[in-house]
Amino acid sequence: MRHSAEATEALTHFLFECGAGAVIEEDDGNEKIVRAGFDPASDPADLQGRLEAFLLRLAMLFDLPFCPVATWRQTPAGDWAESWKKGLAPVEIGRRLVIRPSWCEYAAGSGQTVLTLDPGLAFGTGHHETTFLCLEAIEAFFDKPGRASARVLDVGAGSGILALAAAALGEGPVLAVDNDPEVLPVAAENLRLNNLAHRVVLVASGPESVQGDFDLVLANLHQTVLLHLAPVLAARTAPGGRLVLSGLLLPQVEEVARIYDQAGMVEVARKIKGEWAALTFTPAEAP
Repeated sequence: MRHSAEATEALTHFLFECGAGAVIEEDDGNEKIVRAGFDPASDPADLQGRLEAFLLRLAMLFDLPFCPVATWRQTPAGDWAESWKKGLAPVEIGRRLVIRPSWCEYAAGSGQTVLTLDPGLAFGTGHHETTFLCLEAIEAFFDKPGRASARVLDVGAGSGILALAAAALGEGPVLAVDNDPEVLPVAAENLRLNNLAHRVVLVASGPESVQGDFDLVLANLHQTVLLHLAPVLAARTAPGGRLVLSGLLLPQVEEVARIYDQAGMVEVARKIKGEWAALTFTPAEAP
């Protein structure tokens, strides 16, 4: 599917909701190309109808100068699986964090922490700008002295990549929650691959059901979800702690910053990669 870069996130999540087994994002310089693979048992006519209707809404929502175009072809399952894997390679984050797909080799350098990841049906490989920015923020957080035992909450665990990074770089407890119970087995398997299953608790729920506060709260989610959760995420962030938000296109940043300011949070960092941003907040000091 060919479309402008600003619609990438919405389209990718829609494809997963439709049952895509994997989604590959490519950039040919002028436009983004998204390739999605579906089970052969899926109804092609139903998928095509749903996608074409969504693309029309997408064009209106983002005020695109053209409607994205979708093309379809049948591909043997083995060919698709190998094509998907070729699209992913190890990703180096900051000074010491590396995300390695389970089928790729990587020779770790001195001081590097290498995490093995199989994204399965879940979002989060480290390649997307929003995930990359969150991983950078996690590394920066644990680089500061006195934070090794920090309590961490990962909201929207997906593949478990952010919880994995927090567990590998820190020593404190990590709680990862996701409203979609189908992705939790993916996160659990990634924890097992990295011998970190004992460090992270996975729960099928939203942050509303979580008790207490945390030194580091991570939320790589849609803008609409982040806006809705502002009071909850602010309440889950301990005094002096950090709340990292991503999943934001640049035009969405100011509204999110304003809403979290109203929720009693102070922005302390803003990182940008391509057309995406990550914001870091801390609770405002009580008067």
